[in-house]
Amino acid sequence: MRKPLSRRTLLRGLGTAMALPALEAMSPTTVFGATRTPSVKAPTRAVWIYVPNGVHMPDWRPTSLGKSYELPWILKPLAKHKRHLSVLMGLDQQKARANGDGPGDHARASAVFLTGVQPLKTDGAVKLAKSADQVAADAIGAETPFRSLVVGCEGARVSGQCDSGYSCAYSGHISWLSEKTPAGKVRNPRLVFERLFRGGGKVETAAALAVREERRLSIIDYVLADARRLRRKLGKADKDKLEEYFDGIRELERRLEFSQEKRAQEVPLSRAPEGIPDDHAEHQRLLYDVIALAFETDSTRLATFLVGNEGSNRAHKEVGVTQGHHSLSHHGKDPVKQADIRKINRAHVEQLAYFLDRLSSITEGGETLLDSSMIVYGSGIADGNSHAHHDLPILLAGRGGGIKTGEAVRYPEKTPMNDLHLAMLERLGAPATSLGDGRAPLF
Repeated sequence: MRKPLSRRTLLRGLGTAMALPALEAMSPTTVFGATRTPSVKAPTRAVWIYVPNGVHMPDWRPTSLGKSYELPWILKPLAKHKRHLSVLMGLDQQKARANGDGPGDHARASAVFLTGVQPLKTDGAVKLAKSADQVAADAIGAETPFRSLVVGCEGARVSGQCDSGYSCAYSGHISWLSEKTPAGKVRNPRLVFERLFRGGGKVETAAALAVREERRLSIIDYVLADARRLRRKLGKADKDKLEEYFDGIRELERRLEFSQEKRAQEVPLSRAPEGIPDDHAEHQRLLYDVIALAFETDSTRLATFLVGNEGSNRAHKEVGVTQGHHSLSHHGKDPVKQADIRKINRAHVEQLAYFLDRLSSITEGGETLLDSSMIVYGSGIADGNSHAHHDLPILLAGRGGGIKTGEAVRYPEKTPMNDLHLAMLERLGAPATSLGDGRAPLF
């Protein structure tokens, strides 16, 4: 029996260790002398995506249940993936309500999204709980080079008081390593990319990066010799897949470089940021791309993405909205403001559609990454005008872990959102007996 290529095979070069996608050569072609079709069993992945300030619910909720439901206006960009998508209604984050602690719904909304634990105004101090993604990371994180990937489009403070006296850490994080420590969130897609492929020590990596940027080399240029040796061991299908993978890496590098150069031209060199584009939509796409890349190379199986900090007042000029998001969410039923909120909500969903497109384009073991992933998308606030925390806007996409999607479902009133997380943990191979106010796996 031919010895299969290890799933952890890396292409190495100066300061670089490049992970590979799943290849047929990673599975033996004969078993006890019998030829079989090569396959690589796809692991289950999960990503939780959070958008701030709730959504315009009349254009979010389907008007019918089951598989024949129609996508409402905000969700129409997801039509291509409808059979991989469920709209979950009736889920509740009871601990996001004041429960005697006064105002501060935005801070509570993001704080409880993956924990289900009541945050309190303790003079800016933090006391929460480990989040669902990090519970999973404790169980399966050692199986991949990175326990989890935590990204977001906006920076976050970890100290001081923000929303009505709550710690600023609550508004800017959904992933928590412990009751007092949020997981470090990375904004810069270039930095995430470099972390996925860095090899050796920090000094060596920094030197290699400097040379690569000066000579305008692709990260692939550093591993070409190793890649040529690997190709000699591969069949045609694997060679084609490797070339397609390299093409995708080069394209992502090109976009990261363009983003960096564009910003460098707009501000003094001493203040030029690295790889964070002004275009919010492109920023989201780049971060979605690095998550997909991390899943494709099995660098991690867990990710969280905070599209915007809770209470964010970003203006979304890319879709013609010049007023701040948070201000607009308190629309007072003003139809002009509601129209702008709808535009922001749909723009965010369009980027989710881009991510699902990306996952569905990558095959592994006879299925796509979308087939092997569980993607939760939503907010800890339903209607931003009223700060409602019941009947939250939640989507579940993918087929990872054997979940069934493709329908609109309404759960009984006050069903804890954490029941969804418990179900996902079970399918990730990280079952938990409890999580915040969760009672039992949702399905």
